[in-house]
Amino acid sequence: MLCSMNKPHSDSTPLPAAPASADAEQAARMLDRLAEMAMERAEAMHAASLAAIKAGDAAAAKDLEISLDRIARGIRRTLALKLHLAQKRQEMAQKAAAHARDRAEEKEKRRRQVARAVSCSIDGDDSVDAEKGEALLADLWERLIEDEDIDAALALAEHPLEEIVIHLCRDMGIHPDPAWLNPDYSGTNWSDGPGAEDDEPESKWWPETGPEAARYFYFKGSRKTPPGWIDLFTEERLDRPPWELKPGGG
Repeated sequence: MLCSMNKPHSDSTPLPAAPASADAEQAARMLDRLAEMAMERAEAMHAASLAAIKAGDAAAAKDLEISLDRIARGIRRTLALKLHLAQKRQEMAQKAAAHARDRAEEKEKRRRQVARAVSCSIDGDDSVDAEKGEALLADLWERLIEDEDIDAALALAEHPLEEIVIHLCRDMGIHPDPAWLNPDYSGTNWSDGPGAEDDEPESKWWPETGPEAARYFYFKGSRKTPPGWIDLFTEERLDRPPWELKPGGG
């Protein structure tokens, strides 16, 4: 069973439409109306200017030409402002679309990380045979794609992937190994060597027997998450080894 999951799926996040601000729409309509009114005045002024020229009234024609020139400048400013606002709206829409793409790509990256960690946990669980493993892998991808809560958690960059891995593994009845979230982890004790924890337990599961066997899991840590014990029943990280807890888990 391969634990590197690259199974394609149809889950995609559509790009958002350009933001339609009510204020921006109203401003655009007002600028359109102002431009129309100015054009109507300009046309009337032009007709009056032609009539004055035809009648030989040079003074009136000159005044009308000056007024027409002022109206033309106003129309040009109105059109330039409208173009500026349209460009700004387009820039905002492009930024929003780019942000949405970045978030979607990050969510898919996190989904692949969780898929790798859970699938490798399935592969490393001695109680899971090949047939059951295939069924669990299918179930894993269905959960990763269809489960709205998991999808929402994947979209939150601040939501720890470790919690999602433990939650999925617990629901599927397998032992989680969140260390697979680290892309450099290959199932070996990569934390060994200089700087490794001296008090790392011999077994990553505790207790080994009894009604609560393997309730606690020792996470070896990653680049972002320090090592420590995790209660798989509550999905909480412990501040001390489980055998030092008070009776009742406190």
